[in-house]
Amino acid sequence: MISTIAIRHAAGALARRNVRNLQLTYLRPSVTATCTAGAGSGAGTANNFSTSPQKDEQLIFMPPNLKIDTRTSASPFAGLDKVVIGSDGKEETEDNNAEGIEESQSDSDELEFSEDDDDDNNEGEYYTLESKPDVTYAIPLPERLHVPIIHFKYGSEVGTIHLSSEAFGQDPIRTDILHRCVVYLRNKRRGKRNGGARTKTIGEVSGSGKKVRNQKGGGTARAGHKRPAHWRGGAKAHGPKGSIQDYTTKLNRKVRKMGIRMALSQKLKEGNLILVDNFDLGTYKTNAVQKVLTNIAGIGGKEGISGFFVDHVIDDVDENDEESLVSSLGGVDINLMVGCKNIPRTSVTNQQRVNVMDLLKHKKLVMSLSALEKLEERYGN
Repeated sequence: MISTIAIRHAAGALARRNVRNLQLTYLRPSVTATCTAGAGSGAGTANNFSTSPQKDEQLIFMPPNLKIDTRTSASPFAGLDKVVIGSDGKEETEDNNAEGIEESQSDSDELEFSEDDDDDNNEGEYYTLESKPDVTYAIPLPERLHVPIIHFKYGSEVGTIHLSSEAFGQDPIRTDILHRCVVYLRNKRRGKRNGGARTKTIGEVSGSGKKVRNQKGGGTARAGHKRPAHWRGGAKAHGPKGSIQDYTTKLNRKVRKMGIRMALSQKLKEGNLILVDNFDLGTYKTNAVQKVLTNIAGIGGKEGISGFFVDHVIDDVDENDEESLVSSLGGVDINLMVGCKNIPRTSVTNQQRVNVMDLLKHKKLVMSLSALEKLEERYGN
């Protein structure tokens, strides 16, 4: 006699095998009544199904042997309403995301195969595509290149600008170029090691090769000479040999420039590029800088996102004039640099040190107009 546990294991294996070979089947509204009668067997309804969605298709069919929680975001039926077709052929929709579902119930639900479930769902289920949530798409080119300019201190829009299509309009994004640039930068930061360092081998350490004690009878481990690596004053095991370990790799300049263009275009495509007029706040206080960053894009803080700030400031300071003030350091606004030091997940740099790794590591890219002008001059037309 076959046990209930064996039946459940067999049903689970059958369901997993069918999930791998699953092809979601779409149903046209005009043939709803004819397909429901043979949904379990599939006989006589092969001509009414289509493997690719059409404009007039409104229903999607879930086979009876597929056990998927439709409330999960990874489910292809997430956000869709269930369609119940009565005996009179009328369609009735049920809300898939009902308010009565509790979180504790969703955590305790398990996939069980029983006779009652097979009886209730032996013909599969239908879900309507009318309640499918809207998908957010990127703004198409060239409208994407027209972006607003934000006032850094107040967060209001002060104007618009049209970006260079060569530097910010790369489409599609070449992920292979980005990967090559990241590998190049990682190897460059690793650099060269053990430049001329050399340790003595076991044949170069001072000391004779005389046996230090008898082989047996002493109650201690056997030992030969007094120069092994695990003894005090002995040789260094696997030490450097004096050769320079060079980890740097070569990448053409054109490829590196192409990587910068791809990374800038990706930031613009994601909507994570923010242009500001300048980074002049008039203060270096961390609290004031943090409020401005939170107001603009939610950057920094314990629960904030990462931000990468690019600036280009050159002071025209007269060395003979003692009253002239210095407002920049290394091409970056000095107040912004000091204020962002204690803000987590933020980096500040000038336009000359922009690289692919920093652009991909941070989510938001905040750039001043002066830095934008220099980047477009170098990477644009």
